Amino acid sequence: MTKSGGYVTDIGYTAGFYPETAPGHLAFAALAAGRAPGGAARPGRVLELGFGQGFGLALLAAANPDVVFEGCDFNPAHVAHARDLIASAGLANLAVTEASFEAAAVAPGACDADVVLLHGVLSWVAAETREAVLAILKHRMQSGAALYVSYNCLPGWAQLTPIRELILAIKRQTAGGSEQQIAQALNCLGSLKQANAPFFARNPVAAAHLETMLGLDRAYLAHEYLDDHAQPLQFADVATRLGAVDLAYVASATLTENFNAFAMPADLQEPIARTHDEILRQTIGDFAVGKHFRRDIFLRGDPALDAAARRRHLAGLRFALTVPRRRLVFKFLGPLSELLGKDDFYAPIADRLADRIATFEELLALPVFGADATERLIECLALLIHSGQVLVVTAPPAADTAPAQRFNRLIVDRARQGRIYGYLASPVARTGVRIDDFALLTLAAVFDGKSDTAVTAAQHGLSLITALGRRPLDNGRPIERDDDAVAFLAARMEPVIADDLPLWRRLGIL
Repeated sequence: MTKSGGYVTDIGYTAGFYPETAPGHLAFAALAAGRAPGGAARPGRVLELGFGQGFGLALLAAANPDVVFEGCDFNPAHVAHARDLIASAGLANLAVTEASFEAAAVAPGACDADVVLLHGVLSWVAAETREAVLAILKHRMQSGAALYVSYNCLPGWAQLTPIRELILAIKRQTAGGSEQQIAQALNCLGSLKQANAPFFARNPVAAAHLETMLGLDRAYLAHEYLDDHAQPLQFADVATRLGAVDLAYVASATLTENFNAFAMPADLQEPIARTHDEILRQTIGDFAVGKHFRRDIFLRGDPALDAAARRRHLAGLRFALTVPRRRLVFKFLGPLSELLGKDDFYAPIADRLADRIATFEELLALPVFGADATERLIECLALLIHSGQVLVVTAPPAADTAPAQRFNRLIVDRARQGRIYGYLASPVARTGVRIDDFALLTLAAVFDGKSDTAVTAAQHGLSLITALGRRPLDNGRPIERDDDAVAFLAARMEPVIADDLPLWRRLGIL
């Protein structure tokens, strides 16, 4: 097994995009919480520390060609993958560096970053590496710069830590690479749960967590659980350490967590709201819900924002649908339970956005809202954005849509080879739009001039799948007859052609 300093390096991390990392999303989250968006509103330079496979960073660079992006990661395989995406998509505004954070902390670098992204890093690195991260933030983030930082946290992980400790013990006694070690650990844990071991019988949170683990990607699990240095952090400690480099807490990038009515049990909302110290309030709130993962936004300097300035920022926002109107749903997954949106408020927003991309002021002018209903509109938009059905547009569309469209063709070409990435780049919304396998097949048919009808597209899609030695799956079972496979694919590609393609063109994806 190849490892470096206790970190997993013999198996690559998953190649994902996290919508919360988009500067526009960070800016809206801050404004929704009544705080200043800082550099996230109109960034000139974005730095990501620990970019994994680099897919998300490359997507953001493609969607924001007028912004300079840079990334730093110590894993050579990750850097090579990112550089391949950069070269293949012709992304002139993104450069990545292979270096440890300790090396980056002492390297010269201008204080010019408007946004720094730190996704899934802080609670997975050694204590001295966290200090190096703080040093980088101190000398790279200019005044008003925004930081996105996500990490495993306490107290939610208190009930789960024994699972990780057992996995580490099994790792130390298991020969082979990370895949073998995580497989052996999962088998052991599964056997314990199946045998009704008291740890799981008396700890339903841990039992549910293990069930979730068993359905996750093994590469993700290896990086999550085999890292020698992983340690859940308490918000108060994170905020104090970031405060030492002049970073103040702004809001959660998980939009629903900025509304107490959604994020806290009803009987705890009032006493928590009476806690005036922000760090203490957040820490108590984590105990109130047993939070195990945080996505925080911090600002270099004072994040205070008066009402007039907030309204000016909101007036500059626009909003766009990512799904067809007829597929919009007003049920949202909240931190504690499912949230139901009233049609009276959500339907008018959906109808207006189905017609065109609309400004905040246009939506506020809808009869159901009005000047006195600003907070209600923000709440509605926050839930729609949280659900991935609406995107916030914080800046004018990118003048050059070519990088995003090259990137998207690359994603489709990689799908032909069997490598699936789950997002496309939108230069209008300056972020990613989720896409599934059927939509990728449909786009391949569009690019190849085979999308006159859903059946034609399905026939083309089947040829691509067959070339990979695969068959379409219906409920996990391969469809062997070609006629049945074409009918199956056509039924799923027809709504993409009818509904999604026009939306994607509006978003600059095509």
